[in-house]
Amino acid sequence: MGSRYRRFPSLQSLIGFEAAARLGSFSRAAEELSMTQSAVSHQIRALEELLGQAIFRREGRTVQLTDAGRDMLETAQRALGVVEEGLGRLDYYVKPGSVVITCPAAFARHWLLPKLPELKQAHPDIDPWIVSSDELVDFSRSENDMYVQLLESPVNGLLCELLAAEVLSPLCTPAYRKTLGRKRPRPADLLKLDLIHDESWDGWNHWFEEAEFEGAYPVKGTNFSDPGLALDAALTDQGVVLGSHTLAREYLSTGKLVELIDLSVTRSARWFLVGDPTRIEGDAERRMWSWLRAQAQPAYYQ
Repeated sequence: MGSRYRRFPSLQSLIGFEAAARLGSFSRAAEELSMTQSAVSHQIRALEELLGQAIFRREGRTVQLTDAGRDMLETAQRALGVVEEGLGRLDYYVKPGSVVITCPAAFARHWLLPKLPELKQAHPDIDPWIVSSDELVDFSRSENDMYVQLLESPVNGLLCELLAAEVLSPLCTPAYRKTLGRKRPRPADLLKLDLIHDESWDGWNHWFEEAEFEGAYPVKGTNFSDPGLALDAALTDQGVVLGSHTLAREYLSTGKLVELIDLSVTRSARWFLVGDPTRIEGDAERRMWSWLRAQAQPAYYQ
């Protein structure tokens, strides 16, 4: 069984045909394509032989499309347009300042996004390409230059830099805190509040264990599979989240969020910046790596 592409003309013959059909002349097509007229004529003859019918009528020094030729011209222009568009998209992969970094959506939205203006000010020629994913990157099968992920330990054979430990505590907005009055809440008081749960880690149980709470652990409240959405819920006065200090750093520093109780838990997994040594050899990639390292949080670097 032959290939289904056996009747497909070469790309070069389509280019020659399209130019001749558009310009109505083999000689003008040859001039535009920097070819000889005989080369264009040869391409057209080969195309007609492949199609099994004439696509041009020769009339002296000019050529006219046959009905089949007009149909073929529409196909050729559409096909060449798709190829041109696809080749244009590839430019993004080779532009000098492009750096591809993958990280969880929550990290991208709450940690990286607020810092991008600082990156552009320090390195205006770097164009980050941010991919949101919780999956570990296989550098042999992707265009990624580096990634950020919560890991229990560094990855063997790859460059790994610790960005921050994952410290969490009960966070809410000042407005939500005011609804409790002046009373300083205790762990037991949280059971009466709107608790926001992050399904990616059973954090509230760990926190109540740390608080040496002897009652039943809370199960009521809104659940989110994305810790970033859980943090967003707290930011919109929807309750108390056991929030990551890494993700909430900006909100804590600006007062948009406050610690409801000064008691935190630390996960064994920590935020690591990971890269393939061969991908960090370029100038933009190396500077992006160094800039991300400089954003490490000393207070939680443990």
